[in-house]
Amino acid sequence: MSLIKEKIVQSAIRLFMEKGYRATSIQDIADDCSIAKGSLYKFFESKEELFVSILKQRQQYMMDEVERIRKMALPRRETYLAEIMGLFQFFGRHGYYISRDYNEFPSASNDNISTLIHQIQIQMFSYYQNLLMRQYGSAILDWKWDVTAMFSGMIREYTFHLLFAYKPITVEKLAGFIAERMDNLVQGLSKCSPQPLLTYEFMKEYEEVDLESLVPTSSARISVLFQAILSIIPDLYIPNARKKELQQVTVLLEEELENKAPRAFLIQALLRDLAAEAELSFYAHQLQQRLGELLIKD
Repeated sequence: MSLIKEKIVQSAIRLFMEKGYRATSIQDIADDCSIAKGSLYKFFESKEELFVSILKQRQQYMMDEVERIRKMALPRRETYLAEIMGLFQFFGRHGYYISRDYNEFPSASNDNISTLIHQIQIQMFSYYQNLLMRQYGSAILDWKWDVTAMFSGMIREYTFHLLFAYKPITVEKLAGFIAERMDNLVQGLSKCSPQPLLTYEFMKEYEEVDLESLVPTSSARISVLFQAILSIIPDLYIPNARKKELQQVTVLLEEELENKAPRAFLIQALLRDLAAEAELSFYAHQLQQRLGELLIKD
């Protein structure tokens, strides 16, 4: 993503949070970025397209965070708590994303946006179910979607109190409280064994969601990072000679990674060169994390 495009996205996010989607115009975003309205349209054809781009980006961030927590290989209970905390931290950073009852989302008459919102709702609900099944297993099998509905309700309501009612509750304390309440709920269901309300037949659309497909492979994420770096370099406020040098460094790094025996010392040196530019440092560090064991830490 180019620097200008990233600036547009960040401006839109802030204005959507401050003013709401409907009250924010393309002209507002262009003015905030100090660019002409026509220049903004070079990157996004409409406010709706910009909004969709933001939603997709944030959903991917959510899946990336889940992947990061799982790779930590913590004990099951600690993973459960870490993922609940991760939810509140994510919603805390992207409050507009879960505007209560979706009141600030565009009209459902826009097919692209309404379809995407529906997909996100299904994906998030299915993720909650997956999280709970990993924690409680067969104990909730008969009521997994009912349990998920109650868990989802707690996440949504407490998120509202954190973001909009400004209740001074830490995410650590909140995650522990919700986990314990879910324990109580599961114990209660096991004792009285009620008939489920959200049966398999009712939830077929949710049953078919493949959460693993929502998390890109490591190679796919690395490819995206390289694309981002190459798109940013032309917009850097540096001499053209340095831009050309950075482009060569990026290409050389990609080529080195394709070798059967990539040289870790060279990869480290190339990453350091990219990270020397402030605008590229985030992407260079992300690459280093993705490459993982391939690299030898200094």
